[in-house]
Amino acid sequence: MRAAAILLSVAAMAPAVSRAQDGPHYVSAKDLAAKVAKTTDGLVNYAIPTGPGAQMLIARREKTGEVEVHAKLADEFIVQAGNATVLVGGTVEGGRDTAPGERRGGSIVGGTRYPLAPGDVLWIPAGQPHQVEVAAGGSFTYVVAKFETRPQP
Repeated sequence: MRAAAILLSVAAMAPAVSRAQDGPHYVSAKDLAAKVAKTTDGLVNYAIPTGPGAQMLIARREKTGEVEVHAKLADEFIVQAGNATVLVGGTVEGGRDTAPGERRGGSIVGGTRYPLAPGDVLWIPAGQPHQVEVAAGGSFTYVVAKFETRPQP
């Protein structure tokens, strides 16, 4: 009987806990910079807290990344530091599926190059191949907001 009472009180508290987790999240710029201060094999990323329906990362690259294609997620890059060129569009030759709706690797044929610097923003629609190109000896730090694409009514 006592166990049942404990389970009921925990279950009654669950909605309040869930609502508390959907509250505001704060991470200082200093803390974000510390999370991406050291790369492993030229890349590091850290998930920034969000609410339902969005994903955000801060990433730092010290070398060119793989080609990426996200079938359902659009990316919005917000540049924090450094410079890179992002190749977007065209067609992908090669590569591999890494998860449902996610493809990496290969090379892009065609596409448009966008030079990015601090303060710049780049929106990449879902399904568009893209690749971050970092010059040798360079570094590029950016926030990526990922949004699921929904067809317009």
